[in-house]
Amino acid sequence: MFEWTERWSVGVDTIDAQHRELFAAINSLLREEGKPAARDLAKVLDYLEDYVNNHFGLEEIYMRRLSYPGFPSHKGEHVAFINDFYDLRDEYDDNGATPELAEKMGRYMGDWLVNHIGKIDKALGVFLQEKGKK
Repeated sequence: MFEWTERWSVGVDTIDAQHRELFAAINSLLREEGKPAARDLAKVLDYLEDYVNNHFGLEEIYMRRLSYPGFPSHKGEHVAFINDFYDLRDEYDDNGATPELAEKMGRYMGDWLVNHIGKIDKALGVFLQEKGKK
């Protein structure tokens, strides 16, 4: 399971709230008490599709409006995630919801999230706070 703690806070309330929601969605894909989480896969896929559009869009608006110097590489991280997400979505469309796909997606998304927040979003958070965003 991927647990939200203040360690993952970037110091911008809107972004942190969205990250908390994403942690919860990813955790719903992971097995609890040995039970497959495939039943939640369609719901989480729909949520993630909205999430990548809304959350990434919000971060990218902040970066563009405030001339964030790391914008090109940060956007590249978002594009890579979106491509991986749609590969997993295609797997779902081809094979349906399976416990293996739910676990695979949960692990991939969780690992990506903690790495992305821990490095990329933390740097953005520092920049946004310096620019007066809270």
